[in-house]
Amino acid sequence: MNKEGTGFTFNDAKGVELLTKYKELYDAKALDGQALTATPESTGKKFLTEAVAMNPGSALDLEKFKKDAPKLYKNIGITPQISNTGKDNMYVMGVMVNARTKQTPAAVAFAHFVTDAKHQMEFAKQVAIFPSTQGSLDDPYFTKQDGKEETRVRVAAAKSIKTAVNYTPVLFSEQMKVELRNSVAKALQGKESPEEALDNAVKNCDRLLKQS
Repeated sequence: MNKEGTGFTFNDAKGVELLTKYKELYDAKALDGQALTATPESTGKKFLTEAVAMNPGSALDLEKFKKDAPKLYKNIGITPQISNTGKDNMYVMGVMVNARTKQTPAAVAFAHFVTDAKHQMEFAKQVAIFPSTQGSLDDPYFTKQDGKEETRVRVAAAKSIKTAVNYTPVLFSEQMKVELRNSVAKALQGKESPEEALDNAVKNCDRLLKQS
């Protein structure tokens, strides 16, 4: 976005260059044929069956691969995220309270309960998330190795979070993501040039921004 947060700018030269590269990969069949509609979960399943060679992340974890695809598990390599910025992408989840709720005190109290350091840490030990509270990532659970592969991944991921960047603006809504996804699909299918596709996506996202 621009510095004022009043408009999107992902149709700049860097954006066009990236989408052009994806178009080349798509035409060369280097991307899965269902890349236009794939979800993280479906991508994980394709990786599980060795239909694709690289998986940037999904709802499936090493335990799932170890149990359901031992042959794949033995050959999995874990690498830093491929990036032209030197910083990993941080996927952020949030807890929101509807401004029109009739239970504001209870809703705010619940948000504090879910996101405090103690409860985030407890949750992080049950599912694959990382706490956002200051100092939590210095806990031995995220820093000490114990010889297990799962721990190696968790420690490496926790370390990367300290310098990771949330590249997705908070104002970028689900509707806007759909607009961008549809534009990318049109570019990959050759219905629009990368420039046209991104210009249209920015135009539609700016319109949605003004409506919010």
